[in-house]
Amino acid sequence: MERLSIQGDRRRFQALPATVGHLHFPAGTVLPETQHEEDEVSFIHSGLMRAVSGGREYLIRAGDVTFIPAGERHRAEVLEDVTLSYVLLERP
Repeated sequence: MERLSIQGDRRRFQALPATVGHLHFPAGTVLPETQHEEDEVSFIHSGLMRAVSGGREYLIRAGDVTFIPAGERHRAEVLEDVTLSYVLLERP
């Protein structure tokens, strides 16, 4: 993954330190509370889950995109089989 940096009339790409993955969780899976040093962006392809992040509860379903900032505690319960892709972006 690269980021375009524009400074004045100069443009250049910089590599972004990131981890990308794809996961599947069957219904009934409980993802325990965790936190990490990277920002997390997830793309939900299918399914339904109840998640708590930053003290707020969410229902997350196919088509949703989520963002969890670095350091935020979060957990989830999978209500219907879930398939998702994620990107963990390291902070500089």
